[in-house]
Amino acid sequence: MSAIPSPSLANIDRPLTSISISALCFLSWEYCITFGDEVKYIWSKPYDSPIKWLFLLTRYVGLGSLVGNRFIGIGGNNPTISCRGFLTYQVTMSEVLVTLVELILMIRVHALYNRDRRIAAFLALLLAAGKVVAIIGLDSTVSTSHFNEICGVTRIDTPLAYFSFSTVMVEGILLILTLVKCIRTFQATRHSIPIITLMVRDGTMGFLAIMSILIPTSLFLVVKHGAFVSIMTPWFLAVLSCAGCRLIINMQHLSPDNYLPQTANQTFALITSQIIIESTNTDFHEIR
Repeated sequence: MSAIPSPSLANIDRPLTSISISALCFLSWEYCITFGDEVKYIWSKPYDSPIKWLFLLTRYVGLGSLVGNRFIGIGGNNPTISCRGFLTYQVTMSEVLVTLVELILMIRVHALYNRDRRIAAFLALLLAAGKVVAIIGLDSTVSTSHFNEICGVTRIDTPLAYFSFSTVMVEGILLILTLVKCIRTFQATRHSIPIITLMVRDGTMGFLAIMSILIPTSLFLVVKHGAFVSIMTPWFLAVLSCAGCRLIINMQHLSPDNYLPQTANQTFALITSQIIIESTNTDFHEIR
């Protein structure tokens, strides 16, 4: 016979459900207001466009994972899946979305640095290191978690928030690289370039949005030993999906005329959707 949740646990289940539904509503609203841009800018891209698939995966993995939360049962109400299995599902979806957002940011940074092979190698190493740390941390989190009757996490025996650390490290380095390029470009040209300004703005906003979820999650891990840390997961998934899609869509709103340099002797890379435009003096060409 399955355990009957106590009144106190039942009171916890209701806000958990409300948080999950609110995150799903937010992402559904974001989907509705940006669907026109998706059709206009994303659907028309060729099938070999990496940006197209990154957008679609970020959009629909995020939306699908939140819908999955409701079908599986946020409070352990589904008898076909264990509490540990449900937590594994949540952390796996979180890691998939984090990886997609990091890939989007890395493509932007790589373009900013003229597709420098050394930057590409560094970014690949950074991604691999971040994933190793995150996977070890997430595996430890799942295996050392303790649950109550409604599958709420009551304690995690993992000593450190590895997942949070790896995400902050990777995205923080990407933001620093973007800021460095922006400062150097401004020093060389003495004026702002819209595409680089946009990349700095979106990169900063995305970083802050993700940190707004990761910081409370880390506090739960450290202060409360992970108790009820799963309440942050639905909104973490929603913010990741929204941030990743916005990083791509916002790039489409700039006219190619904004890419033209105002001075000579500039070399910079610009990424829109499926093209990278490189400028050396005033010679432009497109690369698929």
